[in-house]
Amino acid sequence: MENSKLIVLLKSFNKEEWRTFREFLNAPYFNKRKDLQQLFQYLRALSPEFPTNKLKNELVFKKVFGKEPYDDKALKYVMNYLVKLIERFLVFQKMEKDEALMNNFLLDTLVERQLNKHYKGHLKKVEKHLMDNRGQYENFNYYRYQLADIGNRHYSNQNLRKYDANLQLASNYLDHFYFVQKLKYSCEMLNRTNVFEGSYDLVFIDEVVTYLAQHKVEEEPLIAIYLQIFHLLQKEDAESNFEYLKQLLAEFYHQIPKSEKKIIYLYAINFCVAKIGKKIKQVYYVEECLKLYLKGIDENFLLNNGYLSPWTFKNTIKLGLNLKQYDWAEAFIRTSYKKLLPEFQADALNYNLADLAYRRKKYKEAQHHLLLVEYSDVFYSLGAKNMLLKIYYENQEIEALFALIASFSIYLRRNKQISNSFKVTYLNFTSLLQQILRAKPEKMPKIIEKINATELLTSRNWLLEVAKDTLQS
Repeated sequence: MENSKLIVLLKSFNKEEWRTFREFLNAPYFNKRKDLQQLFQYLRALSPEFPTNKLKNELVFKKVFGKEPYDDKALKYVMNYLVKLIERFLVFQKMEKDEALMNNFLLDTLVERQLNKHYKGHLKKVEKHLMDNRGQYENFNYYRYQLADIGNRHYSNQNLRKYDANLQLASNYLDHFYFVQKLKYSCEMLNRTNVFEGSYDLVFIDEVVTYLAQHKVEEEPLIAIYLQIFHLLQKEDAESNFEYLKQLLAEFYHQIPKSEKKIIYLYAINFCVAKIGKKIKQVYYVEECLKLYLKGIDENFLLNNGYLSPWTFKNTIKLGLNLKQYDWAEAFIRTSYKKLLPEFQADALNYNLADLAYRRKKYKEAQHHLLLVEYSDVFYSLGAKNMLLKIYYENQEIEALFALIASFSIYLRRNKQISNSFKVTYLNFTSLLQQILRAKPEKMPKIIEKINATELLTSRNWLLEVAKDTLQS
């Protein structure tokens, strides 16, 4: 029973859901069976650990059915029925959180029952709520379409012979909803094509983009925003689209749902990262990328379940360090690390303080912080070893440097947790660093060419600086 659907569902409950589901289960409208209540009460007492020895079928059956002879089918039937009630409860929970959806259901029911006075009484309140809270609803245009569609059916019930705007509005809002969704799906298809193998068929998107280019779309911010994102992903030279996207985000920020903000800002961040990688207006795009990260962190929409991820934290700090904003970076590290989950805080704090100390050329301090990192994540280990190699070079600890190059290379080849692309990225770094250390000055121009030509490579700029310094010495 421990791996049953029922136990898995109950393990997903928070404290509030345990309480509210008990009320749901005890309500005669939803359930009149005492065996379900008894099963739930027994399992509730076992949460959250659900010890295996307490979940044996015979024991659970006895708690529910008393002295009756064990019947496996009867137990499974009760378990399945409780699963169905939990699923129904979860649906109710989700629906009740969506006031716009509930309002539309109510208006639809009133129209079906031809309760015209009730319909008119609720309509203005519903429209006002939707417009006042548009920033909360990801499917804002779909809810507007539903409202207009309900209004059109209400008009049809009246048997009136006069113009009614709801028919046109329903068509317009459905178009708006479609354009946003079509652009979103197309952007994600382009994005995944850049990351994963395989391709998608972007049917009808060229016609949509052509149509939108000929019409004023700024009245629907999400259409205008996702149209610019589509261009960022598709065009080689999309700097003007990025600037326009920034303008749209500033102008319509409060009309964009929080769930959409995260998606939109990550697209903008990825565009900046690509420009930085291609060395196009590097300082400008580092600054813009940092602004985007900080906006998302300050407004909480780049957080996951209320917590900052270690990698968003690290990326933000890296941008500040690249701009040599060391005092700001230190203040950000020491205040913002508390936004991470508790189990990630110590490693994130020490690793990023080490990176800061390294940038300030305080190498002993950097090594001290690295010793405090427990390397619970393989990427901290990669970053730390990479940083140590640089520190050994800067301190001219050549023997330790060669020893670490050898051990790091073995670690990379043997570690099965690291993807091939990351292995190659770091192996290329160790190989090129070793070539620089062993090469005569006249061989250095070819190594510099090799550094520039190597596609998968970490710390490229640092290697170039080391190679150029070696060439000039």
